[in-house]
Amino acid sequence: MTIPFPDHGMPGAAEARRGVEAVEPTLLNDYPEQLAGGLTLDVVSLNGSVLDLVATLPTVIVKWTHKDTSGRTVKGSLRHICHLSRLNELATSTFGHGIEIIQPAFNTGVAASAGTHDLDMCIDLHIRGVGWWDQQRFFRANGLGCWYRHPPAFGNHIHGFTLPPREGSDVSDDFKMAGFKVGRYVDGGWSTQGRKTTSSQIADYYHHAFGLAGKHTRNSDTSWFPPDIPATIFDLDAYIRARLKALV
Repeated sequence: MTIPFPDHGMPGAAEARRGVEAVEPTLLNDYPEQLAGGLTLDVVSLNGSVLDLVATLPTVIVKWTHKDTSGRTVKGSLRHICHLSRLNELATSTFGHGIEIIQPAFNTGVAASAGTHDLDMCIDLHIRGVGWWDQQRFFRANGLGCWYRHPPAFGNHIHGFTLPPREGSDVSDDFKMAGFKVGRYVDGGWSTQGRKTTSSQIADYYHHAFGLAGKHTRNSDTSWFPPDIPATIFDLDAYIRARLKALV
């Protein structure tokens, strides 16, 4: 699907949020037998060759076999791309449509993104035919720190990042501690500058704030968040085990 405004979201009016939102289950790290048999190998090396998932480090840059909505390569660390693969499976089984990447990681020069997509982990995406608030809840329940961005400030899209493993007392340095480099507004500068130099979207996510300039107040975002955010984090080892089992 080609969109008329690449990197800026889908056209249309903002979707109003309904009152109290339902609880969304976390399915990310569950691999029932009926699903394991249908797992696909859609994570490959940058040159398209088959990966040894066990031997490849989580930080190695690989690519997804699906293009974004503008026909561009979707690449990122093994952890990030495997997470996208898993989200695609879950979206397909839940809604009948997979995820579509509007703006991938390692995409530079988009002023509205303020550098958040310049490095790893950060994406804009959507699921065709699914309400925006339902998408936000689904993605949050399954390991994507994210927000529904909408008019008038943005075109409609879900902006988010693959959550890194939790480490220590400060969530903002989690990407750095795990060896990933992200845009400075994603983690406040920890992974690129070795310290916090600005606001941090991952901190805002854990604090239920909006992840936008001037909107960092705790609990200001009253839309649904998982009650236990660390419990939603993608388990890369479980993903790899499920794929190896499916190949037997």
